[in-house]
Amino acid sequence: MERQRLKVLLGCYACSPYFGSEPGTGWNFVRTIAQYHDVHAIVEKDEFEEDLARYSAEHPDDVKNITFHFVKRHHHNILRKIWPPSYYWFYRAWQKRAYKLAVKLHQKEKFDIVHQVSLIGYREPGYLWKLDLPYIWGPLGGLNQTAWCLLRGMSFHTKLYFLMRNILNWYQKNFSSLVRSAAARAHTIFVSDPQGIQDVRTLWRKEPRIMREVGTNRTDTSITLSSHAPGTPLKICWVGELIPLKALDILLEAITYCKHSMQVEVLGRGPELDSWKKKCVDLGLEHCVTFHGFVPHDTVSGILCSSHVLCVTSIKEGGTSTVVLEALQCGLPIITLNHCGHASVVHEQCGFKVDIHSRLQIVRDIAAHLDELANNEELRSSFAQSALQHSLNYTWEKNGKLLDAVYQDAVRESRSG
Repeated sequence: MERQRLKVLLGCYACSPYFGSEPGTGWNFVRTIAQYHDVHAIVEKDEFEEDLARYSAEHPDDVKNITFHFVKRHHHNILRKIWPPSYYWFYRAWQKRAYKLAVKLHQKEKFDIVHQVSLIGYREPGYLWKLDLPYIWGPLGGLNQTAWCLLRGMSFHTKLYFLMRNILNWYQKNFSSLVRSAAARAHTIFVSDPQGIQDVRTLWRKEPRIMREVGTNRTDTSITLSSHAPGTPLKICWVGELIPLKALDILLEAITYCKHSMQVEVLGRGPELDSWKKKCVDLGLEHCVTFHGFVPHDTVSGILCSSHVLCVTSIKEGGTSTVVLEALQCGLPIITLNHCGHASVVHEQCGFKVDIHSRLQIVRDIAAHLDELANNEELRSSFAQSALQHSLNYTWEKNGKLLDAVYQDAVRESRSG
C-alpha cells in the first residue's frame, strides 16, 4: 500500500524548543513527526504555551504542519513541597482533561492515529488509548529498579525515597489497571531502555520496540577531536543536577584512588552544591574540581568537546541521558555505570561500563578506567573516533523514519481489520 500522510494526535504534556529533558524530548518528537505527517499536539498550557507561541512567530516554516492545543494543569505548591509524588495526582487530572479535549478534537479532525509521547515515565499513561484509534505508546522509561548497594553513604531521607520508589515501581508495573489497560490497547510500545524489554514482555504480554527518547541532529563526523598530552591532567566532564540520584560523590571518591592527575569540570546546579563542595575539601580535591553552576547549552557543548572523557554516575535515570548523546557527538569517551538507558548506548569501542556490585567496587573501577585513559592516549583517541561515528546511530532522522513505518503499519492494519 502506498505511504500516506496521516493526521496524528500527540499526547505531549511537556514541549518546548528552548529546553532539554522532557520538554526538549516532547518538542523533538513533535518536530520530527511533523516532517512526515500533520500533527495536533496537546500540551500543558502554563509552562509551554508562551514558548511555543514565541517560537512559532519566529519560525513559522518549522510549525506549518503542527497545531498546538493547550490544557492547563492545576497544582498545589505547598503540597508539592511536603509530598513531591503529589505531582502525579495533578498530572493524572491533567490527562483526564486532555482526553476530554481529544474526544472533541477527534470528532472535528478525524485523526488517523494517536501517540502518547510524554511524559516518558510509564506510571501515568493518560487516557488517549480510549480513543477508537490505533494507539502508540512511548518511548517509556522508569521501569528499572535502583540497586541497593548504590544507596550506601546517602542520607536516611534519600535511602527512604529509593526504597519507596523500588516498592512502588514493582507494584505499579505488576498491578496498575491503568497501565495494563493502556498496554493492552497499544499497537506498539516503545521503550527507551533495553532493560525494560523483558518487563513489557512478561508483565504486559507485548513485544516492545527500542526507541531512544533523545537523539542528535548531526549527520556528519567532521569535527576536530580533543587530545590528551601525556603528563597533563585528564579533563573529566560531569553534567547534571546536583542532587543525590546523580551521585557526583561517587566520581569524587574515585578521583582519590587515581594515580594520574585529574581535572573535573562539574556542570550543573542543585541542592547538593554546598555538601559536595565540602566533600571536595574533605577529600583534598578542591584544587582539581571546578563547579561551573548552570551554563547555557552552547557552553556545555564547548566544555564537552574540549574534555577528554565524560563520566556518568547517575543511580537512576528515566531513560537515556541527553548528555551521553551530546558527548558522543563531540567524540568523547564515556565512563558510565552499567544500568539505565545510557549504558546500552555506550559500547566497548567508545567507553567503559562499570558493573554494579558494591559502592567501593564502583569507585575503584571508575578510578582504574580513568587511569587507563590518562595513561593510554592511543586507546582514548580510538574511543573518541568510535564515539563520534557511533553518534550517527541515534539521530532524530532515524527516529522519524521508524515512527513513520510504525504509523503506516498500524493504520493499515486498523483499516483492513
